[in-house]
Amino acid sequence: MRMREIDYSVRGFLTVHKDSLRVPLHGSLKVAFDPDSGLLSGDLALDEATSARTLLGATLVRADVRIIPESPVIGRIDADGRLMATATVDAVITAVHSAGRTLLTSGSCRTAAHATVPLRSRPGFSLDEGGRLAGRYYRPPFTGCGWLTPLVNLLIAGAGNAAVIDISPVRPGG
Repeated sequence: MRMREIDYSVRGFLTVHKDSLRVPLHGSLKVAFDPDSGLLSGDLALDEATSARTLLGATLVRADVRIIPESPVIGRIDADGRLMATATVDAVITAVHSAGRTLLTSGSCRTAAHATVPLRSRPGFSLDEGGRLAGRYYRPPFTGCGWLTPLVNLLIAGAGNAAVIDISPVRPGG
């Protein structure tokens, strides 16, 4: 088995169901790919992100969020060149601010279970060029958010969430 290793930069977003709120994603993905089998495994690392809800230019609420991979991204490329992968992650809300007040800062507000995020490309995906991956997933309920837990679960947990990421190969020396 001859493995190929490829480093990617990651940019994209997660959507929150029932709303148009987006959590930006920035980070890296290091993939080991077996050309003979089409199987791949990768280590995903994402930076902390800030998402805000504004009204008439004023920020109503701002949340700092960390998406933490809980296992390697696993997947395969099929005969049509379609990449299919799965990421298993936790979401942690590290801080919430509203109207100049800090509502949460403990970092204990997190999903009660891992979210499984299926990601798919269109046919003809190229590992050498990168491209867009997207998928819909269920976000588990949150726990540890104190008095905000019921509100967080009402607004964020559940089905209908989407992940859209673009992966671009990191060129040596670039």
